[in-house]
Amino acid sequence: MKNSQKNQVTRIRHAGSHGFTLIELMVSVTIGLVLLIFISSLYFNSKGSFRLNDDNARLQEDGNFALTVIGRNLMQAGYGKMVTATTTNLKGLAGRGLAVGQGLTACDNGFTDPLATAPDFTCATSGGQPGLTVAYAVDAYDATNSPTSGAGADCNGNDAGGMVTNSFFIATKSGESSQSLFCSGNGSTTSQPILNNVDKMVVTYGVDTTGANAVTKFFSVNGASSVAALPPNTGNNKKNWDQVVSVTICLELHSANSVTTNGAQTYLNCSATSTTATDKKLHAALTRTFTLRNRAAPTLAF
Repeated sequence: MKNSQKNQVTRIRHAGSHGFTLIELMVSVTIGLVLLIFISSLYFNSKGSFRLNDDNARLQEDGNFALTVIGRNLMQAGYGKMVTATTTNLKGLAGRGLAVGQGLTACDNGFTDPLATAPDFTCATSGGQPGLTVAYAVDAYDATNSPTSGAGADCNGNDAGGMVTNSFFIATKSGESSQSLFCSGNGSTTSQPILNNVDKMVVTYGVDTTGANAVTKFFSVNGASSVAALPPNTGNNKKNWDQVVSVTICLELHSANSVTTNGAQTYLNCSATSTTATDKKLHAALTRTFTLRNRAAPTLAF
């Protein structure tokens, strides 16, 4: 009896000393690997979604900021103090193509060399993006308060001398590979970028050819040249740039980072054409229309 109990105890201890079998270990490792792969995949997908949403938010925010800056200028274009029944105190700026009393002008191919040490804002003949120049009267610059409030300052924050003349254009800064949207004010010696990673800018001009202070025609392709060639309208004898009552700006942008995983993204460009980008970056086209308040009918002024 004692020998039987002793043998049974020995067998139990002997059996317990074996531990897990090789098959059991392989099954455990496999299950662990599957869980690890699942958790890793979930983490990287979540991280990718976060980056995509973050870049999209940045793209929208930066693009809307740039459009707001341009829009605030366009909505004031041509504003000046009336000195006679038909003229204002807008001085014009020959170096930027503005005649006396003229609040807006543009170039289809941008400016000749706006980033040079001595900037050249004459119209380039070919190959560039559109460029805009806007002028309007402002209050006197206050050296104490204007740096904070912006009153009397050009788009670069400098004293505009009572008459702001801001030029907006697309260019590539030295040492960079991507284009940016720049602004250059008449009180500044250098241009400053207000939006990076700009692929394209499209400008559409709404013109009043009848004197009704409302849009009767739109010009987009070679729009600046078409506006400049307009004859005086029959309603109030205004000609070319004085007939522009609205401007639509469309910006095609891309993100700074590569955020898409499949390498291709389809979006609508400024021509409302479906376009596929293969650079793994997020692309978008933002559009906004601005009314030139000093030229439109009262119902369109806001």
